[in-house]
Amino acid sequence: MLKDNIIERYTNFLITLPIIWIFTGLFILDNGDKILVILTLLSTVISLLIYKTSVCKKNIKTPYLWFIFALLFISIICESLHIYNPINVRAIAIITVLLCFLPFKLITEKTLLIITFAATISSFIFVFWFSYINIIGRSLWPINAIPYSTYLCFIAATSLILFFNAKNNIIKYSLLLCLFFNVTAIFITETRGALVALVPTLLAIVVYFSYKNKTIKRNAIVSIISLVIICGLNYPIIKQRINQTTADITLIKSGDTNTSIGLRLDFWKAGFHLIKESPVIGYGTHYFQQLDTLASEKIIPQYAASYKPLHFHNQFVDISVKCGLFGLLGLLVLLIFPIIKLTTKNSNEALLIYSYTSILILAGLTDVPFFHKQLFLIFFIMIGIMYGRNKQQLKS
Repeated sequence: MLKDNIIERYTNFLITLPIIWIFTGLFILDNGDKILVILTLLSTVISLLIYKTSVCKKNIKTPYLWFIFALLFISIICESLHIYNPINVRAIAIITVLLCFLPFKLITEKTLLIITFAATISSFIFVFWFSYINIIGRSLWPINAIPYSTYLCFIAATSLILFFNAKNNIIKYSLLLCLFFNVTAIFITETRGALVALVPTLLAIVVYFSYKNKTIKRNAIVSIISLVIICGLNYPIIKQRINQTTADITLIKSGDTNTSIGLRLDFWKAGFHLIKESPVIGYGTHYFQQLDTLASEKIIPQYAASYKPLHFHNQFVDISVKCGLFGLLGLLVLLIFPIIKLTTKNSNEALLIYSYTSILILAGLTDVPFFHKQLFLIFFIMIGIMYGRNKQQLKS
């Protein structure tokens, strides 16, 4: 009996290994998605050996999985016809296979706890290492600091939701530490957009549980104290970013937009003009000449056009420029569908879906999360798992 139990735990660990990897190694190694392919194949083979085809037959009934199938089909067609494709084929293939053969029942609250602890430790070491030990610029990190900070937001939100549901005090305090280290890591990355995504999301989680558990006053006091402590410990970084933001705004007011914030404003302005000119099908990646035209017409500065951005620093503007309004509509459907079709809207799975979607939408105002394959993978895999669990729990 003991031997059988050990074997079962070991096989379940191997099956869930890809999920552990997307929260750890995927955001440490630049080629982490290639390793994820191997882990996904291993997980699939073991799942088939243990559960035969029962898991696939069960999972394929999940409506969201059919959206993933559609994305995979569209992606393959676009690649075959050499049409611009905003979807990473390898990433969407991994997501499809995982969501087909992964037993959602294995991603329990205990599993999420282990993943959250492992992710917090690995991510904080990663940020601390490149910021204070092997010091290199943020753009030279194995994974750029901006998408990395969005990943940290996912872990922070998961930590807070698990904290409010934890019964054991040791686990609760451990999750508070996870939240503290993840927020601190975000401050260290000096990424303002991540805070714009994280703060409203965490606030919404606190407000929800405060009303649900009737602990409004206590949670308000704890939240304020925690905020003061975190801001106090990170005061030098906060002060530096406030000073830089103030300097950027001053330059923008004087007409100089050649700053981090100013260039984003120029790219957004250019994006809106390009959307008006080609609203249906977009430009794909063939928009650089149009940027030069906009510069010659004095709509944007020449230095902004010469920058030749790979994206428009806004997920919704970027997809509209490259794929037209049909592309934007498809993105919105992918984001909204799981929310409106949830069976139990106040479950942990639902809260995680709300939180991840909130973070991605808010982060997408100043960045392009889906442009980064790591964020693309972690978002769709977790949404797919949580949506699948939400649907299957009702039937069981």
